[in-house]
Amino acid sequence: MEMLEAFRRNTANNAGAIDESLMENQGKVSRSLINVTLAHRHLAARQFVVQQIAYWITVLGLLVAEASAPVLSSTSMWTWLAVSVVTWIVRVSLFWPLAKLPPAVVKKSLGLKLIPLAISIIACLYWIWTIELFAGPVLTVRELIMCIGLLSISVSMTGMWPVTPLAVVIYNAVLWGAFSFSLYSNGVASLPVVAALDTGVLAVLWLNIFIAVRQLDDQLERTRETSQLVVELERANDKLQRLKDTAYKTLDTRSEFFAGASHDFQQRLHAAKLWVLSAMAATKANQSAESTLERLGREVDALQIYINNILEFARIESLDAGVKIRATEIQSLFQKLDLHFEKIAEQNGVQLRFRMARITVGTDASMLLRMLENLVSNALKYTRGGVLVCARKTSRGVSIEVWDQGNGIKPEAQQRIFDAFHQEESGDQGRTKGVGLGLAIVKRFAARLSYRIEVKSVMGHGTLFRILIPREFVIGSASGS
Repeated sequence: MEMLEAFRRNTANNAGAIDESLMENQGKVSRSLINVTLAHRHLAARQFVVQQIAYWITVLGLLVAEASAPVLSSTSMWTWLAVSVVTWIVRVSLFWPLAKLPPAVVKKSLGLKLIPLAISIIACLYWIWTIELFAGPVLTVRELIMCIGLLSISVSMTGMWPVTPLAVVIYNAVLWGAFSFSLYSNGVASLPVVAALDTGVLAVLWLNIFIAVRQLDDQLERTRETSQLVVELERANDKLQRLKDTAYKTLDTRSEFFAGASHDFQQRLHAAKLWVLSAMAATKANQSAESTLERLGREVDALQIYINNILEFARIESLDAGVKIRATEIQSLFQKLDLHFEKIAEQNGVQLRFRMARITVGTDASMLLRMLENLVSNALKYTRGGVLVCARKTSRGVSIEVWDQGNGIKPEAQQRIFDAFHQEESGDQGRTKGVGLGLAIVKRFAARLSYRIEVKSVMGHGTLFRILIPREFVIGSASGS
């Protein structure tokens, strides 16, 4: 078991380290697409507005230049203007969700994170086409207007560097690459001139990024940290609320439990007092009180069992009820059960059989034994023939089974029977009324041990209770039977 626990801890630690590494890498990729905080969103909104102003100033400048010295046909001109308006509407429509949706929603959606990249691609395609239309072999006012416009758009776009660095890089690289190629291929500027132009643009953008924009980094970083603290605080509040709800639910459960226990205890005590009074009355009347005292003894025994179950149930429900896992042979538990229930089975005229089980599991022996005691006790109480107790290995671990030949349990009651103080009518008036805590204790112990309890019952034929022990608690191979 110690080796198993060490293996679990190492596996958990390695998995945790891998998860942290993956989360860190995913965070870097995500931040290259878009940084999601309220401060980053406000910055992006302001820069987007500036960019649109620069865009329309450039478009209008090209319109004025074209009107003064046309180089396009009327159809091409109107087509270009229509595309300018349509692409602008598309880009604004794409940006709108980023400006309105909460940052937490954007952070969870890959599609929303890719919006800045999509906007950049649409703008790049538009400007590549525009440069091809207007840039000619002669340096004119159009080229100057276009150069100034592209520079202003690039500066405004570069202002979004803290928000979406990948989109900024792609946008500026494609934009100035296409413009420089057009100037060089049309013979407007030589290669050194183009290089000088690109160097000047790069210098302007560098000053914009590393002097103007970088001044915001500390503030944005603090804002990001504040946002993370707010998120962590919200998570802590949610966790606290869940703990609070659990505490209230636990208190309600305890209140119902002790209310039911108090009522049941008073009924049993009242029954015992009635038998005491009957015995006293028989003695005064010089009548035999032997049968009455015998019944009183049974009531006192039942009351003692009831009190023991109440105390046991309360101990299980307490927070300090620990679990001590030790290697345990199931056959040794079967031997203890056989000795304990041998006389009870004989008195009830029931055949109790235990099948040999050479299986060792890591468990709390006292808890598992108490679970089996309650299941076997129930089976002996309600069976009409015999009771079989066995254990077998399965692909999932170990199954310990208790079979009886009773009247069966109705399907709708197969979960209620595990509730405290719940008792199904047996239809046999001669049987002693139970406490209603045996199966509740089984359920609590199973939860503490991480076991599962299954019930299968056929009305009129009998019931099977199965304790399923996971394979990681099995010492040795968990295959076969």
